[in-house]
Amino acid sequence: MTVFRSTSFVVMLLVAAPAFAQQRPSPARQPLRGYLIGGGGASISTPQTAMTLSAEIAENVTPDVQVYIGAGYYDNVMSQTARDQLARVGAALTAITGTPWVFEGRDRARSFSVGGKFLVPTATPIRPYVGGGVGAINFRRTIREQSRGNITSAYLAQFGSADGVVDPTQSNTTRPMAEVALGIGAVVSRAYIDVGYRYRKAFHNVNESFDVSQVGASVGVKF
Repeated sequence: MTVFRSTSFVVMLLVAAPAFAQQRPSPARQPLRGYLIGGGGASISTPQTAMTLSAEIAENVTPDVQVYIGAGYYDNVMSQTARDQLARVGAALTAITGTPWVFEGRDRARSFSVGGKFLVPTATPIRPYVGGGVGAINFRRTIREQSRGNITSAYLAQFGSADGVVDPTQSNTTRPMAEVALGIGAVVSRAYIDVGYRYRKAFHNVNESFDVSQVGASVGVKF
């Protein structure tokens, strides 16, 4: 009888164990405290689509509010106004001298910004967001003539900067900047993925500004 009771008890345990395991609550998902990401994309507001790179670190102030610090690099954001000036000057010098003058221009840019984001509450790890910030953007203009090489300083001194983005006396110019951010952030295990849009406006003076739009994707780690 004792053996029968012991065997019955073991059988009951074996039957009940799977059901008990299924009823145990799963571990709670750890809240997002912040992230560090880097990625790439393209500038889409300039005449020529060009590569961009970005890096960002953020920390949650509340479950739905983040503060961030970001940096960006733009391979070429030269405006159409500046490109048109290069073509006009080249045509004029060709007519005056009787020899071909063909100019090429490039504006590399680097930005730094701080700001905040509001994350739309959802029941999933995917969170749409909207935000904005302020910072600075640095433009470095390079102008080359096809047979004469880099003539940036001489060109700016003689013809100036038609769009006002760079200082004619200084090809490397920094401007204050404001930005708007829209996108989607997602937590995947220990990783953080961001797909978004950035609109940045650089201010030259009260009446002039320069816009840069960027789309891109980034990935990194959450913490």
